Amino acid sequence: MADVSVMGNEYRQAPNDEAAERAVLGAIFFDVKSDAAMVAAEAILEPSDFYRQKHQEIFKAMRLLVEEERPIDILTLQDKLNAMGQLENIGGVAYLAELSQSTASAANLKHYAQIVHEKAILRRMIQTLTDSMSLAYDGAERSSDLLEDLNRQLDKLAQNQGDDDLRRIKDVLNEFQENLEIARDNDNDILGIASGYQALDELTNGFREDQMIVIGARPAVGKTAFVLNIAKNAAKTEKKPVIVFSLEMGATDLVTRLVAAEGGIDSRKLTNGDLSEQDWANMTVAVQSLANMQIYMDDTPGIRMSQIAAKLRKLERDVLSGMSEAERDENPHPLGLVMIDYLGLIESANNENRQQAVSEVSRSIKKLAKELRTPIIALAQLSRGVEQRQDQRPILSDLRESGSIEQDADIVAFLYRDDYHPGRGGDDGAEGGEAEEEQDVVPIEVLVEKNRAGARGKAELMFNKPTFKFSDMAPSFRGNNGGPGPIPDMTGGW
Repeated sequence: MADVSVMGNEYRQAPNDEAAERAVLGAIFFDVKSDAAMVAAEAILEPSDFYRQKHQEIFKAMRLLVEEERPIDILTLQDKLNAMGQLENIGGVAYLAELSQSTASAANLKHYAQIVHEKAILRRMIQTLTDSMSLAYDGAERSSDLLEDLNRQLDKLAQNQGDDDLRRIKDVLNEFQENLEIARDNDNDILGIASGYQALDELTNGFREDQMIVIGARPAVGKTAFVLNIAKNAAKTEKKPVIVFSLEMGATDLVTRLVAAEGGIDSRKLTNGDLSEQDWANMTVAVQSLANMQIYMDDTPGIRMSQIAAKLRKLERDVLSGMSEAERDENPHPLGLVMIDYLGLIESANNENRQQAVSEVSRSIKKLAKELRTPIIALAQLSRGVEQRQDQRPILSDLRESGSIEQDADIVAFLYRDDYHPGRGGDDGAEGGEAEEEQDVVPIEVLVEKNRAGARGKAELMFNKPTFKFSDMAPSFRGNNGGPGPIPDMTGGW
């Protein structure tokens, strides 16, 4: 990077701290009896983090000496730099002698190294923004592509903050014991965000912070309705913001389903306005209930992960700004749950290879969940191969387009209905299946096929198709052979 940057007519020196760079090298010299200082410096710094070229070459030579298990002193450095052809470029033996006489203490090396690294990050940020400005002036690329590339570059810088600390098992055990005590004192055994369905929560123990949860099903089985029910349940019980990104369905259609489920109203009546007096009363209560929930929606078609991330970060900042300092300290990541419907529709800069594009999106979702310390539920389509088997219950290999979805996800669950008939239209999408017309309320299985932090298994629920409402299946409704017995009344409001 150039020594100066231009802002208007003003020439400004690129961020650097020569004294800190000299202190790092001097502290390594000071630690003549071991290579501990060099090891500590390498955990934070790369040669390119040094602003002065001569300091970069000296650090490279020091690293090579450690690899060769040779001591670091004036003579060995002179020999190594000479072999590298850099001795005269760094100022010769005189400059090495000057560094070796530094009073910098190895005890403060980490502090010096972090200063050097911080300046390097600032320089790289300036370079990244300068390059983006040049491309923006050229106007040869779409603004959306430039923004996505800029966000990707800045994300890389944010992930490289020189955190060199390894965690001792003693410290991790303390955290483990604290979590265990919380679990012991928790009456309902839910450690994360509850789905609202006992059978599912018993398998997952709730959706926990930084988890990526993938829910897959063939079109029309009911996966959009399912995650909307979870979103509503979480917003009601957790009193935290829940965010729904819908790339396939408009916000008004989503609200229609939420009102139908919350009020126990046939969604067709909400569409054609043919509401009874009781329906109107139920709808009024449902609308008031939903209005008090912190549910946010975004129905931008073709949205990119960079846009999703930016909107979530902004919402997090807005929520934090409305909290007291004590509340922020206690809950620095206040978002409750994020839903994405669905993963395969998110735009990617990779337009040539669809599998790689989905893999990039999947990894970005997992990274975002970890950054925000918030569970993210992403819907996924399944391949048609599931319909060719005698047992059409989905398995992990049915995930469409990318095996990385299975790899990145902490939980993978599938929805399955016995009454689903592919290819005849359906209740949850234009393409896909149709259920038996005479059965408005049907059993549905949630098959948890991957669960990093819990058990695999099956949760059985009931699905009211006209109202898009999911409910637990009461034990009294199970048949003698474990199948569903009489179907409960799920059509009324409350």
